[in-house]
Amino acid sequence: MNTAHDQLPPRVRVAGARFWTADPARPWADSLLLDAGRITALDTPAPAGVPTVTLPAGSVVTPGLIDAHLHLSLGAHTLAQLDLSSVRSRAEFEDAIGRAARALAPGRWLRAFGWHEANWGGERPTHAWLRAAGDIPCVAYRMDQHACVVNRPVLELIEGLPCPAGGEIVRDGGGLPTGLLLEQAAWQLVNPRLPVPPADDRRAALRAAFAHCNAFGITTVGSMEYERDLREVHMHLRAHERAACTLRVRATILDRDWPVDFSWGRAFAGDDLLAIVGWKSFIDGTLGSRTARMLAPYADDAANRGMFVEFAEHDAAGHGTRLRQWAHDVLALGFSPSVHAIGDEALRAALDAIAPEDRERIARYEHCQTMDDAELVRMRGRFASMQPLHKADDARIAPARLGQERMKSFFRFRDLARAGARLAFGSDWPIVSCDPRLGVRAAVTGLDLDGAPCCTGQNLTVEETLHAYTAGAADCLRAPEIGRLAPNAHADLCVFADDPFACDWARTLPRIAATVMAGRVVHGSAR
Repeated sequence: MNTAHDQLPPRVRVAGARFWTADPARPWADSLLLDAGRITALDTPAPAGVPTVTLPAGSVVTPGLIDAHLHLSLGAHTLAQLDLSSVRSRAEFEDAIGRAARALAPGRWLRAFGWHEANWGGERPTHAWLRAAGDIPCVAYRMDQHACVVNRPVLELIEGLPCPAGGEIVRDGGGLPTGLLLEQAAWQLVNPRLPVPPADDRRAALRAAFAHCNAFGITTVGSMEYERDLREVHMHLRAHERAACTLRVRATILDRDWPVDFSWGRAFAGDDLLAIVGWKSFIDGTLGSRTARMLAPYADDAANRGMFVEFAEHDAAGHGTRLRQWAHDVLALGFSPSVHAIGDEALRAALDAIAPEDRERIARYEHCQTMDDAELVRMRGRFASMQPLHKADDARIAPARLGQERMKSFFRFRDLARAGARLAFGSDWPIVSCDPRLGVRAAVTGLDLDGAPCCTGQNLTVEETLHAYTAGAADCLRAPEIGRLAPNAHADLCVFADDPFACDWARTLPRIAATVMAGRVVHGSAR
């Protein structure tokens, strides 16, 4: 909570720091003039009667940071769930489940997230790992949310149901379910059976998520949201608790039952706090789960090239008529199609389906974690919406999945920049942390989560990376009034106590002193 002395006056000149504008034609300024939540001028004296706030020496101000791709409502829920991202053995996994089960209120499901088999040697968990939950229904999601492990009470709920296309119910040598469910098996068999928290609880969680993002200098997010959450949670806060809306949300709708119902989203009247920019579909899965669709088999699973899912699944080559029709419909309505494509063949299928009709090049190609040279050329002028911290995480398993020869296709940041693609960076929170500084570290150092270098030839400069977290992300989300420090732009600022352009990113992270949204201090202090 900010105290009154932390707040900026409605009209104010801010000086004393170095101001990085994200505008290559004028990258730096010495002061900003703010009025009613907007930037009105750079490098001008304060008009008569307008005070000047002088920031501490050494501060660097950038545009408010933008996370181009996260799941705000999902992330909000995980703030109160069991986080398994730090467990390093089966024993720690089972102990965490047991402690959470004992603390759980009666009648609740035990929900956990964040496990990664690379943290303990590669063994994938089974229902036996959840025994400590007893009779409590328990589901634990892998960090990528594309796989989950469930216990026997949940297996009993889905017993006898057919496995959805584009998914897998993993079975043991005797044909019995292990409890591990992949892709559509997790999403269609388990997710619909999870109890939905009351609306008031979801709204409280969303307010907490706003504050969580603000603490990292974030003022805008491109959030993947289901229509129900937009209706019941986001719209309520915007209408009844506007002061609590300390984060701009540019939403992409996740609902994708065929035929897609565009009516509500199309009629939605957006504003500066909440707007709908597009719809999303999935082409494939993830590298970690070996469900990302690859042009060649996985190096550690020679019979497997991953899978096409959803609208791409309906054609063996990944060019299903539903994917093309979906993209056509989204573009025809003036919205941006957003497609999850991690495998190199998935990106090829996405470009084949979307690129011919996307004359304005507003489609968003999400993740782009592996890419063939042929698609690199095709990405010129197109949005590569990527998550650098995913590189730091997946770098630990990518050599095993791809083999050393194909590592040249992995997270081609530098190649994409040279090819003229438009980089927009985000986190995919809660899959990984939404702290953009961790993403900057990954992009500029090439270090994985264990500190080992990976594909450092793809490293970017700090300026290139921050551009992808500001102006590049704003362009990707079709939001020209954010992401830059310029006249008429929203007064959204990230105040770094330490110079991000001078710090040693491999060793430290620059401190964030304050986050300002529409001229209002929403985190820290601007004094």
